[in-house]
Amino acid sequence: MKKLWGNSKLNQQVEAFETKDDLVLDQRLVKYDCLGSLAHAKMLNTIGILTLEELKLLNKGLNEILKLDKKGQFQLVQGDEDIHTKIENYLTENFGEVGKKIHTGRSRNDQVLTAIRLFIKDKLTGIVSEVELLQKSFKDYSKKYSHIQMPGYTHMQKAMPSSVGLWAESFADGLTDDLKQLQTAFDIANQSPLGSGAGYGLPFDVKREFTAKLLGFAKVQENALYCQNSRGKFEASILSAFISILQTINKFAQDVLLFTTSEFGFFTVDETLTTGSSIMPQKKNIDLAELLRSKIHLVLGNYVAIVSLSANLPSGYNRDLQDSKKPLFESIEITLNSLKMSSVLLSGLYPVPVKLKAAMTNELYAAQDALKLAKKGIPFRSAYKKIASKYRR
Repeated sequence: MKKLWGNSKLNQQVEAFETKDDLVLDQRLVKYDCLGSLAHAKMLNTIGILTLEELKLLNKGLNEILKLDKKGQFQLVQGDEDIHTKIENYLTENFGEVGKKIHTGRSRNDQVLTAIRLFIKDKLTGIVSEVELLQKSFKDYSKKYSHIQMPGYTHMQKAMPSSVGLWAESFADGLTDDLKQLQTAFDIANQSPLGSGAGYGLPFDVKREFTAKLLGFAKVQENALYCQNSRGKFEASILSAFISILQTINKFAQDVLLFTTSEFGFFTVDETLTTGSSIMPQKKNIDLAELLRSKIHLVLGNYVAIVSLSANLPSGYNRDLQDSKKPLFESIEITLNSLKMSSVLLSGLYPVPVKLKAAMTNELYAAQDALKLAKKGIPFRSAYKKIASKYRR
């Protein structure tokens, strides 16, 4: 396949090392690269680089690619170099000279940034929806079971009275803060890098505001060099928001695992959500909760990978940044699936009122008893000691 750069003698082993794994990731960017190219083509028409007829040809070609991609018929294979080469070659082979014009006023550096930002915006919108759905599920669960008391714990010991409603509402509130972090990450990524070129701008006006508006970006990322320097930094802010979400899910999953043990028995889980053992016939394992608990560690590892990949690099584009795609894409899928499966787990989680009531033992009310004495005028520390002596005999 024809390359977008001059060296046609590149060692094939080297080429495979540089592109093989990345082609799999680039497959997910076909749609977004085409959308960026459609906007870029319209802009080129406004500044006289493309005629109206050429613009129509490019629109036809790019929409053909979008349809083929949707059917799974626009597949990258070894030798394609990357998604940008694949698309440009298709346009040139099927529509002639106009295919060679599409890259005017654009570098693969700002092209891939644009595709990734569009991909991020699309996926984050889906994740926001799933967070809101899970948040509503926790609120509904809290309301449904608000009347059921349960022990509250500190230091893994019984502490004070709580309720199933308070417990579930805590995760809904956690997701409220997680949404704020996610929105901030979205706002940061919602800047158009298209038209920044290789990182140093272009010698003519490419109407960056025009393409930003067409692509639905909130603003133009003005500094061309920072467009490149922000790669890795923006992704890290997104993964940081994912980690916050997964912290909430991790706590929920751990509580489910603890409170469904035979020693506690506070909740049961629908049998359709459990697995068994190859040797122990009685086992009903909540593997779903265990796997939800683990996901924060995977995304935390990806966060470290992205920060590490983008650190200690000089200003401008560096090929190291290609390897930031995998941890980003993987983290998006992990977070999205974790949200969906948390909703599934919650829908099959049932309180056991008898067990919960039996667990509401007297020591849970020690602080309450001490405060009652304090309200009668006894100094709190004296009341504290008096009640303590009752339970520490």
